[in-house]
Amino acid sequence: MQEGYIRSDIQLRAPIAIAVGAGFKREIASLTGMQNFLKEWPASRGESHARALRACEAARAGEIDLDKARQAFLIFARKAGIEWTGADPVAVLREAKIRRNRARESRALQRPAH
Repeated sequence: MQEGYIRSDIQLRAPIAIAVGAGFKREIASLTGMQNFLKEWPASRGESHARALRACEAARAGEIDLDKARQAFLIFARKAGIEWTGADPVAVLREAKIRRNRARESRALQRPAH
């Protein structure tokens, strides 16, 4: 690649799925998509955010492979708690509540009566 050459948008081999809002998935399918998402992220960004943004800029400039930028974005998403797991967060919370209630009921049944 020529020095100083900036590549236009590049499609990812596989989109990155992230959780946005309660149970909603957003797929990011390109380098520009990753950069735009990172630029829109709230002020308390952290080091993984900065690394992901630098990696995207380096990939656009042809300094690193796109997969490295994708990995940096995935690490950011994991640390930010927005990595898409495929689980419906409402169902996960409901199941956790049911387990807590069952555990509470079980403990109450095991207590000796006075």
